[in-house]
Amino acid sequence: MEYISHFDVLVKAAANLFLQRPCPLCDRPAPQSLCPTCWQQIQRGAPLPPRQATPTALSVLAWRPYQGPLKRAIATLKYENHPELAEPLGQALGQVWRQSPLTGKAPIVVPIPMFAAKQRQRGFNQAVLIARAFCLKTGLPLARQGLLRQRDTAPQFTLGLTARQQNLSGAFALGPAFQRRRPRRSVLLLDDIYTTGTTVQNAATELRRCGISVCGVATVACTVME
Repeated sequence: MEYISHFDVLVKAAANLFLQRPCPLCDRPAPQSLCPTCWQQIQRGAPLPPRQATPTALSVLAWRPYQGPLKRAIATLKYENHPELAEPLGQALGQVWRQSPLTGKAPIVVPIPMFAAKQRQRGFNQAVLIARAFCLKTGLPLARQGLLRQRDTAPQFTLGLTARQQNLSGAFALGPAFQRRRPRRSVLLLDDIYTTGTTVQNAATELRRCGISVCGVATVACTVME
């Protein structure tokens, strides 16, 4: 039988601590993307109930309210160059889908696209990264280029409702994946945050204009669930 000394245990623990990256939210050692404490804080509270479609709005499946530690985590992901945070958030959203899907059928997941110049500047599209993790959890197919953002737009959070609608008018077009072949199944749009719904409504309008069904939107965080 192999004997492991107390010294060996301390060396291994120190090595594990050294190899762990600091948590991007608190700087504590993190065995994964986030430390257990921060991840526990992000998960506090019950998941939001699905919001069913109305004549003017899509069905919405959201994981948690856009507030507190989750709001900070999304900001850190997007603006502080931590794309690794997309994985746990997408996996968590995928678990919500598995427990309460918007439809009994398996839709194609289409992430909300960024304008090409903005994506090059940031280095990634957080919606695409979240969608990849979501699809790994759910087994749903991903059409990363189902939509294109064909013109630059101002940040939505800086605008009022009317200005938001004008800002996004004509911003989306079919991407290469759907230009080649229209999907036969419905589309599930995916984004990181749902506020007024203007962004996803404009994306859905373009898809429907091209004869593509949209069953709803899945989002990590939501500010409006009325």
